[in-house]
This record gives sequence, C-alpha cells and structure tokens, in this order.
Amino acid sequence: MRTDLESRLRERQTEDGYLFPDYAGYCFAGVPDTVASVLGVGGVAGTRRPLPDDVLASVGDDYDRVLVVLVDGFGLAFWKRHGHPLLERLEAAGTVSPLTTTSPSETAAALTTLHTGRLPTSHGVLGWDVYDPVDDASYEAFTVEVTEGTEPVDRDLQDVFEGEPIYPALEAAGVDCRHIVPFPETYDGATAHTYGGGDDGPEYSLEGFESSLREAFSTADDPAYLYAYLPQIDTAAHSAGTESDEYRSTVADTLQTVERALAGLATDDPAAAAETLVVVTVDHGHVDTDADRTVDLESWPTVMDNLERYANGEPVRYAGSPRNAHLHLRDGAGVRERIRSELADALDARIFTADEVRARNLFGDGEESETFRRRLGDLVVSHRDQAVWYGSDTEKLELIGMHGGLHPDEMLVPFAASDLSSLGPS
Repeated sequence: MRTDLESRLRERQTEDGYLFPDYAGYCFAGVPDTVASVLGVGGVAGTRRPLPDDVLASVGDDYDRVLVVLVDGFGLAFWKRHGHPLLERLEAAGTVSPLTTTSPSETAAALTTLHTGRLPTSHGVLGWDVYDPVDDASYEAFTVEVTEGTEPVDRDLQDVFEGEPIYPALEAAGVDCRHIVPFPETYDGATAHTYGGGDDGPEYSLEGFESSLREAFSTADDPAYLYAYLPQIDTAAHSAGTESDEYRSTVADTLQTVERALAGLATDDPAAAAETLVVVTVDHGHVDTDADRTVDLESWPTVMDNLERYANGEPVRYAGSPRNAHLHLRDGAGVRERIRSELADALDARIFTADEVRARNLFGDGEESETFRRRLGDLVVSHRDQAVWYGSDTEKLELIGMHGGLHPDEMLVPFAASDLSSLGPS
C-alpha cells in the first residue's frame, strides 16, 4: 500500500475535513484511459487522462488483456481495515495506489465515468436520483424508474447520460470486451456474462460468479478487456452498516470468491495469465449515518416553498442523494442566498452554489455538457457525515451506510495492479 501517496492526497485535497477529487492526477476517472492505453488503444476514453505511470510501476503496461474487478463500496479505509489473503497478495505481488474517486462519490456517477471515460460535468449523471427538467421528472439513474413527476420517462440506461460507452470504440479497435455482471444486459459493444440469477431484488448473490468469469476469460479473444462487477459489499453496508456482522461476513465471502476465481484462471491457463493485468479497484467508500441525526428537508418551509415545481405543481425533491442533495429552486430575489444562509447556520455541511461548484471543479474540470447544466442544482448540500434528504423517501433514509459526499472514507479508493499469474494458487 502506497501510504506516502495517501498522505499526499489527504494533505493536498482536503479542506476543512472535506476531501476533493484529484481530477488532474490520481483519480478513479483515469481508469478507463489507463486500461485502453495498456491494450494499445488511445483516444477512446473521453477524459484522455490516464493515471500516472507509477500505478503500474511494478507490473508494466504491456499486456494482451486487462481484467478490472470492481468491488462496489469497498473504499480505501475498509480495504485497510479488513485483512484478507487476497488483499495481502495484491500488495505483495503488485502495486496498490490510493486514488480519489469522482464527485459525487456514488456508483451512478463513478461507474458512468468508468464506462464512458467522461467526467460528471460531461456525462451529466450527478447522483442516484436524476432530476431533468426536459423529462419533467426525477428518476433513478440506472433503472430509469420514475420517483416523482411525469410518468413514464422514455429513456433507457444509455439515454440517461451524455455521450457513448467506450466499448464500441474498443470493439472497433479490435478489443474483445466482456462484462461479468449480476444483470442480464450490459453496455453496447460488450458481451454480458451474467451471474447470480440476474437483477431481481436488492440482494445480489455471488452464485455463478466464478463460472461466469471463467467462461468470459476462456472465450475472449486477445486483446481483451474484461470487467467484473461485485455489488455485494456495498449492499451490505447500506442495509446493515460497516460495523455489522453482516458487513464483515459479506466482505469475507466476496473477497474469498474473487480470490478463488483469480486463482482458478491462473491455473486453467498459465500462458494467458502471464499476459493478463488484473486491476482490483473501487468506485467509492461509505460513512455510517445515524437516523436520529438525519436532516429532513421537508421540515424546512423555506426550502419546500421555494423548490422548483413539476408541471403537476409538486415540488422537485429527489435530485442527487442524501449525501449529495441538489436543490433546484424557483427564481426570486435572494431565494438562493436566504436558503443557503439558513442551512449553513444549522448544518455541519458544505453548501455550494452552482457557481461555486464550477469554480471548485467539483464534478469535473472539463467542458460542461448541456445535460450537466440542466441537472446541476442551484445549491448542492454535502453534510460532513449525515444524511440530508426528504422524509417522504423512507427507503433511502432507512439506509445506514451511505455515500455521495466528500468525507475521506467516501472519497479515497484503492487501485491495485498485479499480473494474474502472481495470483495463482499458493
């Protein structure tokens, strides 16, 4: 573990306890361009900004295939807290570099960056709940399930974000892209290898992960980009918190499954393993929240009276997440300043105006898309360690582990790189 790099990132990117993205250097946003570069393909990722060379210092950058294992929600603080043989082997055999993730520190935003190579300022996914005035609705980014406003919304997953996935361009360059996911479908240009019985509920099973990964690995043609997604740890953190027995058990089960799967690949095909770069990384971490301290915006008349309205007259509430709340406000003299002042006086939170979001490059330092401009709130509320949301959305407020804000435990993630042959059976 590169503890010196972690210290530098904390010192350089932290302000008053809030840790901001390092978009110009060690940031999760650089992963897609780094993968493409290793495979000899340039210019497919919108960031055109690979990670610094030293993240691959001990393994090199010349491989026939790359396998990215994305362990959702297992931020750097939890990687360091939970000792496991897989993590120890990754540290011994390769390089583990701390990165900041994107802002917001949410799966919807970070994984859209991973799959498009674009920053949130470009792809426009600014939280789990998307409010877009063009649709006159709020809806979930990955399911497009309408939560408020007009129903239904005529979009599919790839219509929610601006731009295109990187996979058609990789495919055109001769790269075979395969995704090992607990869903029946994936992005254009990639082949889905489904495990766990599909997406039929909030709990994701690890059943079939090893066989699906083996199938994807054995059928892929070089050069190949394989992506394996594991949401189990994130799900346990949300429901039970990161200090729970359920969380610890899920961490152990998930890492053991990944360890077995990687060892199996190395045993099945040693020659291919020697030409495979394994990257184990994470989209965000978590903070455990306290329901008794949750800030219910519906208890603030000044907020509720001044929210933008849907065509049906209802207030626009659900935009962003409880750790990254976007307030879309009606026009009016001093409305934004008055609400910001009231919230700032009462909350231990950073409250950004849209202009401050831009000045801080909070959601990225690239060119803004029109989609981003429409969806950015007039105010963005990021509490230090609690939830700020709407009491009517009880499902979210029942969660314990949350993310989306700027707490270091949310923002710092690992990027581990090793050749697959080093991760074979002991």
